[in-house]
Amino acid sequence: MTTPQWRIAVDRACKRSGICTAQAPRYFTVDDRLRTRPVAELVDPDGELIEVVEACPAEAISVTDHTGRPVVPSEE
Repeated sequence: MTTPQWRIAVDRACKRSGICTAQAPRYFTVDDRLRTRPVAELVDPDGELIEVVEACPAEAISVTDHTGRPVVPSEE
């Protein structure tokens, strides 16, 4: 059985701090219009991605699961 993938989106609130592209270049890139974009819309679940989402100063990155629900880190 395969694990359902997550969907990444970067909204217009992005301030282009570069944190996401520096910390997780396999997930984020800067396009020719100097806007941050996900490298791929769908990705395998990864804790590193959650860390980057939490580090975004503009809270411009969203990650949802296959049902469309926001992915949130587990409270440990």
